[in-house]
Amino acid sequence: MESLKSVIQSQPVIHPFLAKIGKEDPLEVTYVCEYCGTRVSPYQLKSNGRYVRAICICVKERERREARETQERNWREQQVTYTYSWLGKHWTDSSLQAKTFDQFDQMRQSPAFEMCLLFSKDLYGSLVLHGSYGTGKTHLLAAICNDLRGRGIASRFTTAPKLFRAIQERIYRKEDYYELIHKAVTAPLLVIDDIDKAKPSEFREEVYFEIIDERTKAGLPIAISTNRLADLAEFVGGAACSRLSMGQLAVQMSGDDYRMEI
Repeated sequence: MESLKSVIQSQPVIHPFLAKIGKEDPLEVTYVCEYCGTRVSPYQLKSNGRYVRAICICVKERERREARETQERNWREQQVTYTYSWLGKHWTDSSLQAKTFDQFDQMRQSPAFEMCLLFSKDLYGSLVLHGSYGTGKTHLLAAICNDLRGRGIASRFTTAPKLFRAIQERIYRKEDYYELIHKAVTAPLLVIDDIDKAKPSEFREEVYFEIIDERTKAGLPIAISTNRLADLAEFVGGAACSRLSMGQLAVQMSGDDYRMEI
């Protein structure tokens, strides 16, 4: 005699509502896609054997593409904060998010422009832009960050004075400042603009050494700017300066002050 369990398994009970879902005739839910012209066959439900309208492959692909584009757009928007406001809202450089290579007058600083483009395409070692005031060092460093953001690569940008003011603020509040050092150490690219603008001290040398040493050991690139390349060791310390020399691309930028023309 057949068991009750086998009877139930061989004759599954279908809820009256589910039993009415779909069409008995598959042709009723077969259609031609208005976008690609493909004849789309229906999907047969396992629960009741009836047919429902299926989604065309081209529509699925468009939805996936739109979802991916939305995700990428959201990521790029988040990266503005990641890149320019990572020290805190008081130390933001978000105004630089619009600086691009296209906006830069490359004829005035052609070697630096080409070197920054190369560095952006093949992140390696250390890039040092040095020279007189107002020659576009900050613009080019920001352009690298913004170019990377457009290609899905993260970076962190700051100036040396802001970096140490943010650290000092945390020390004053008896908060952990190592979080900032960790962010600087682990960023895919770290940019420190005006590295010679923070007055030298033993503490600042220690911070620079930890950041630069850890990034060097991890093979992570760094880009900096300074007005006085010859005195770089005075500001970051001899050991950190030595590590910056590994795989270094140093480009001098000289000429008229752009700011005087604005």
